Amino acid sequence: MQTSPSRHRIKLPQTGLAILLGFVLLIEEVAGILYSLRQIQQSPYLFPLFSISISTMLTLWVHYDSRSRNTSMGMDQAMYIFFAWPITFPFYAFSSRGFRSGSLLLLAFVGIFVFTLIAAVVISIGINIGLTIFSAGR
Repeated sequence: MQTSPSRHRIKLPQTGLAILLGFVLLIEEVAGILYSLRQIQQSPYLFPLFSISISTMLTLWVHYDSRSRNTSMGMDQAMYIFFAWPITFPFYAFSSRGFRSGSLLLLAFVGIFVFTLIAAVVISIGINIGLTIFSAGR
């Protein structure tokens, strides 16, 4: 079984978008935790900004994944992924890969969410301790 050269070329954007998704989630969660700990009102534009960025990254990821699998992703599927990704992304994973590989893919993305949440809690605790020590030294 021989793979096409385009399949290897497309793997880099998929990995890069998954890493970028992790960074955006980490920043979002650290900001949310710090706003809560410091009892600061969040900007009303913060949640839509992060929602749009997460939707965009997942839509781009699905686009590159469908190209690597030599399947066509129409404009309607991209729109469904963008606007309703919690429902349509698992459907895409199962329909494009089957149950076993689709489950592993979804598990990997859930792992990114959980890992960034744990890292955000640790970072926020460290920042909060640092700010407490810094304000006590004044």
